[in-house]
Amino acid sequence: MHSDEKWQVYRPNGEPIEGRGWDAALDNPEVSGATEIVGVAVIFLYRKTKEGLEFLWQKRADGIDRFPGYYDISAGGHVNLGETVVEAAIRETREEIGAIITPEDLEFAFTKSFNRNRFAWIYMVDYTGRDDDFHFDDKEVSEVKWVPYVEMEEFRKEFAKPPLKRDDLVFDNLKDWLEMHGDLQVK
Repeated sequence: MHSDEKWQVYRPNGEPIEGRGWDAALDNPEVSGATEIVGVAVIFLYRKTKEGLEFLWQKRADGIDRFPGYYDISAGGHVNLGETVVEAAIRETREEIGAIITPEDLEFAFTKSFNRNRFAWIYMVDYTGRDDDFHFDDKEVSEVKWVPYVEMEEFRKEFAKPPLKRDDLVFDNLKDWLEMHGDLQVK
């Protein structure tokens, strides 16, 4: 999070309110007790290997203020004022892990609301066959790790940041998404 950002504010139906932003320096709205709703783009990079499907996790840098040293999803962050969710997904992926993706790479998976103040749009990106040339320009991430899908539940419960450790719904939805895409050959 950059304290000079303004995050896009949304109506309860998920529609952005034009020109209305939340000052990121005030922290997340749910922390402050505000009623504004902000949006988050969440990106899961996956790749197909001969051993099975793997998902990329990022390790949060030790010097950041929220959940240092814990693992998090591939990339994600708040939608900035005037930015679309797709633009935020592309920007956050580049900023956090240095991966270059396009709108065509993003496959919408599902949405989720967090508390009463946040919508998340979850996207999948097939990273099969791409170079693992990850770099961490904004210093929020210290490393990345490919985790086999068959080990992901255990990995999440042991190493993920606390909100992800207990967020079974996101991972149940991920499982549903994978079932809808049977060609991914989950082993």
